[in-house]
Amino acid sequence: MQTRLADFDESEKKEVSQPKPPVVVKRERPKGQLWQKTTHEGEEWGVCNLDDTVFLVRLIDGRLHAHGMEAFCKYCSGILEIRENSKVFCSGQCGRYQGEFSADLNDYLRWEGAKSYTLRLAVAEAEGLQLEERDLEPIEYAPNWSVFEEYDEAE
Repeated sequence: MQTRLADFDESEKKEVSQPKPPVVVKRERPKGQLWQKTTHEGEEWGVCNLDDTVFLVRLIDGRLHAHGMEAFCKYCSGILEIRENSKVFCSGQCGRYQGEFSADLNDYLRWEGAKSYTLRLAVAEAEGLQLEERDLEPIEYAPNWSVFEEYDEAE
């Protein structure tokens, strides 16, 4: 059987279904907080600086608790105790000095527990801390110049 030219009639085009574009659903990202309040009224809180790591600690029965867990000596796993109202020592086998303690929560910012300006503001607002003088000064922005200007092609 031979194919006829009439079999290829272009007047009767079959409609080819075009794929439908995907439906774009815009979802808003949940806006998280930069800092969640840690300290609560009626609880005893302080600040520890252990190996240049500054964090808020809760005192429960005279023991240091950070992030909901009790803090222990990193050398012998002994219990940490506060001596002379400002020094943290191991009360276990090694008895080593561990770091500093302060009952003043403002020391969290003084000891640079939060380094960035934005985080310092968020922590101070959430925890009710006083900002330091340097945080209250206006921010000096970088100058409007580029490294590429050093390589000017016009020379």
